[in-house]
Amino acid sequence: MGLGSFINWLQAVIARRTLRGGPFIQYFGFAPIWAGDFIFGFLNKFDIATSSASSRIDRIVLQARSKSEQCAVPNEQKLAIVTGANSGIGYETAKAIGRAGYYTILACRNPEAGMEAVERLERQTGLTDRFKFMELDLASIESVDKFVHDIKAREGPVDLLVNNAGLMGCPFSKTKDGVELQFGTNHVGHFVLTTGLLEKLKQAKDGARIVVLSSIAAFLQSDIDYERVELKPRYHEWKSYGISKLANLLFATALARKLEGTGVMVNAAHPGTVATGLMRFVCVSSVFTMLQNIVLDSPQVGSLTSIYLALSPEVESVTGKMYARGIEREMHPSGNDIAKQDNLWEYTENLVASIRKTKKQFYC
Repeated sequence: MGLGSFINWLQAVIARRTLRGGPFIQYFGFAPIWAGDFIFGFLNKFDIATSSASSRIDRIVLQARSKSEQCAVPNEQKLAIVTGANSGIGYETAKAIGRAGYYTILACRNPEAGMEAVERLERQTGLTDRFKFMELDLASIESVDKFVHDIKAREGPVDLLVNNAGLMGCPFSKTKDGVELQFGTNHVGHFVLTTGLLEKLKQAKDGARIVVLSSIAAFLQSDIDYERVELKPRYHEWKSYGISKLANLLFATALARKLEGTGVMVNAAHPGTVATGLMRFVCVSSVFTMLQNIVLDSPQVGSLTSIYLALSPEVESVTGKMYARGIEREMHPSGNDIAKQDNLWEYTENLVASIRKTKKQFYC
């Protein structure tokens, strides 16, 4: 058993025990689970935990290009969409996908950052016709609907969708539609985006893939606390983050079940604990920045699982699973619970319908 497999196993064992306890045990018992990510990230600095991230990514890209060349029609280019691709894990994921031959759309909230990322990717890869920025604010259903409308009007089939963008541990705030910000951005925005693009994904000639970034933070919660989603108890940034990540996981497994037989594969990824802008709400200091760069995974290492699920021929027929460190890991106890999947799906549909009715946002 490699170190990555061992840490996945150990985290699953600890998570099973903590989820059997009350809220206090679930929350504070999570420390040793995080410790596994820290150990793995630190050892990665010395290429002890895994082989070089860049060499592994190169291998996956080469395999994907070879597979695509065997199947592709001449001059036909596949289309990929990566949310939050202007920096961090999303940026590294978009770079690999573009190198694999996909026309890659960087779906980002900030136009300036998105266009700068496209220019940087073109310089780094030498590919001047492979990357495109499109504005997408996941905290606004109006923005998501407009993005979906534009994709449907201007683009062909969607071969790959990576739901990468997210927020973690932020102070209390709401989306433009009045939803708690972490749940609204991490789950609701991606729910509207993905369901809006399903017909485009089903049209992909060789089948499509959806990668949903969840997290081991999903194991902070045994179930979705809808009262906390609706802000009835006092806001807690980490419990709300755990709820949003469990929602990501339940959405991925529900979608995989609903799309059986369509050729669209859906899997969830835990990227590791990574030194990216996602950590900006945890602590802001030069000492913390130095420590996170020493201990945590780099964005390139953090992107490995997303890239593997998006591109590797090894998982082209795999769906409804959760992966971490490029290896399948044990599912959350609620992950395959159909009743819980359907509860979340119905809750989200009703929430979105209510927002659209109130704001009359009918763009799709």
